[in-house]
Amino acid sequence: MSSTFIAFDFGMKKMGVAIGQNITNTASPLDPMVMKNGIPDWELLKRVIQEYRPAIIVLGKPNVNNKSSEALMEKINDFKGSLENDLNQNVEWALEHLTTEDAKEKLKLQRQEGILSRKIMKGQIDSMAAAIFLQDWMNQRLNDGLVTS
Repeated sequence: MSSTFIAFDFGMKKMGVAIGQNITNTASPLDPMVMKNGIPDWELLKRVIQEYRPAIIVLGKPNVNNKSSEALMEKINDFKGSLENDLNQNVEWALEHLTTEDAKEKLKLQRQEGILSRKIMKGQIDSMAAAIFLQDWMNQRLNDGLVTS
C-alpha cells in the first residue's frame, strides 16, 4: 500500500518541508514555508497537507542544550499539538542532529555538479535537512518492518 510522509524542520523564520514515499523509499525537499516569529501560514500548511495527504507527519527534534533551544522545543511541541489536535494528523519525531550541516554539504555538492545553478538559500538548507531526517526515519521504519516498499 502506498503511503506518503511529510517532514517539517521547524524554525522561527523558515520551516523546511520534505515529502517522502514508501513505494520509492525516497525523500525530497519541497519549497520552505515562511514563518512569522515561529508561526506558520496555517492556510498554506493546510493546503500542503490536503494536497499530499500524509499517513504520518515527521517533525525534526533538535538537541535541547540551552535556553534558546528549550524555547524552540516549546514552540515545536505546540506545533505538534496543533497538527495532531486541530488538523487530526499522526505526528512522529525524528532526531535532526547534524542534518543542517549534512544539508549544506549535499547542496554544495549539487552546486559543484551543476545540479543547482544559483546561490544556496537558507530555506533550501532547511528543506534539505527535512529530507535528510525524513529519509533516515523512513529507512529506520523500513528496517523495523513498519513501512513496506
